Amino acid sequence: MALPALPALPALFGVATLLLGAFVCLVSVRHLWRTAALARADPVDRIDGVAEGALVRVSGAVDAERTLTAPFSGVDCVAHRAVVEERRPGAFFLPTDVTIHEPTRSTAFAVRTPHARVSVADPVRTVALDSTVVATVGPDDDPPERIARYERETDGLGRETVWTAPPAPLVPVTRTLSLGRRRYSERRASPGDDVTVAGRVRDGRLDPLVVSTGSAGNALRRLSTTSLAGLLIGAVAVVLGAAILVLG
Repeated sequence: MALPALPALPALFGVATLLLGAFVCLVSVRHLWRTAALARADPVDRIDGVAEGALVRVSGAVDAERTLTAPFSGVDCVAHRAVVEERRPGAFFLPTDVTIHEPTRSTAFAVRTPHARVSVADPVRTVALDSTVVATVGPDDDPPERIARYERETDGLGRETVWTAPPAPLVPVTRTLSLGRRRYSERRASPGDDVTVAGRVRDGRLDPLVVSTGSAGNALRRLSTTSLAGLLIGAVAVVLGAAILVLG
């Protein structure tokens, strides 16, 4: 009895590339739609009298009774995204900083506008805040104690990877290219910071979709660039995968 033929390697690669590209496109479209909330939302100074479920945006200073502690810097904040990037080979084996960890946390806070104090609920779905680099640590160096403790307590974020501890024969090459170097940065909103929050009115509070630094226009440009770049990469992967399947 003959065994069924296995799919050809090019076909498998084509399917994998096609599926990956489609996934990236879906994620990018979702992010782009959420980003568009900044443009679609009506600017208001208060939400008293605004219809339930209305999409609005408010701008003002962060006001908070309770705060979080940013994991790398220890700064008090109401929303943050902690980003860990590691230097790894990228396209065409050129060294690039790859994001390996990017969680977002937030707590309820308020935005003080010229005419009202608008309560903002938790959680925040998208954080588009200015980035602050807290530390850059080489593969042979020890990170600051706060960062080291965070890595120890976070699953899947250990210091030792194939790039920080490569096989001995590859060490001269990886060190020359700075592979394994990690950069720790935070995007955070702290009490007193000027922010723009877009979301829907729910029970007298704002259910946030996007929290951004500064004006809505600047945040929209920054977020749209990221979303469109992801969409372009996903589309290229879809076309490449389809071409492999057709020509293979």
